[in-house]
Amino acid sequence: MDIKSKIIRFRKNWRNLRTKQFWEDVLIYYLAKIIYPRNTGVFVVEEEWDNLIILDACRYDSFKEEFEKRNMKGKLTYRISRGSGTPEFLTENFGNGKFDDIVYITANPYVDLLLKGNFYKIISVWKDGWNEEYNTVLPSTMYEYTLDALVRYPDKRFIIHFMQPHYPFITLKVRGDTGIKHQRKATLEGKSVWQDVTIWSLMKAGVVSFEDVIKGYKENLSLALDYVENLIDILPGTTVVTADHGEAFGEKLHPLIPIRVYGHYNGVRIEPLIKVPWLVVDENDKKLKKPEELKIKQAINRLHKTK
Repeated sequence: MDIKSKIIRFRKNWRNLRTKQFWEDVLIYYLAKIIYPRNTGVFVVEEEWDNLIILDACRYDSFKEEFEKRNMKGKLTYRISRGSGTPEFLTENFGNGKFDDIVYITANPYVDLLLKGNFYKIISVWKDGWNEEYNTVLPSTMYEYTLDALVRYPDKRFIIHFMQPHYPFITLKVRGDTGIKHQRKATLEGKSVWQDVTIWSLMKAGVVSFEDVIKGYKENLSLALDYVENLIDILPGTTVVTADHGEAFGEKLHPLIPIRVYGHYNGVRIEPLIKVPWLVVDENDKKLKKPEELKIKQAINRLHKTK
């Protein structure tokens, strides 16, 4: 993890120094650095793609289950991510580069916070496409912004960063705030400090059950894939669907250490957090064989008809 990410992590937690959750997080983080010291993840910029769709916090096994259920097109394998959290993924892959051929469309504020100026353009959907009811950016909004970007920047490559399946879960109503609302507010104000409540902390407090969390996570993924599948047929060239990192569902930090991990942490390189889907769809896999401009116009028309 780079220095900036470490500072952000500390600032987020310093007010909670006396809480059990804070010390548990610290223990997990530093034990993981000892147990898993090497980062063997792939650099996504070195892979072949014209469009990179990122599903935030998407486990490989959960994606594979949906892939098989939907009979999705393309070839599914997996990669080892360079990050077990979004800040680590972003800084490891893009922190030291300049990518003038890429437009980054993002529902996650971390992109603006950590990588401002690294791309030809960052389209910050989390600013203008925010949904106040669900406290997130809906997949339909990401779809709409992507279609607009395809028309505006036809000669660029795209990274399309959905917030789902990351909480908050669209189909699960819980008491208390979860998700990126506080992070969004802090980033808009130019701050790197915010108080966050995760769905896992609410589960540990008895507000929501483990079973409901898993159900909400899987439904979030399914809702996102409805729009991802549409984009796959519209986006020109080779499209890769992947994740920045995975999500832990209570797996052990190590077989010999009785500490279970929930959610995700930077620098905690256990398999559920770093094994991510890598679905490759090239032009030959697509059903639509019409000119790209026509496909985009047709998709926009379909979108307007559903409003």
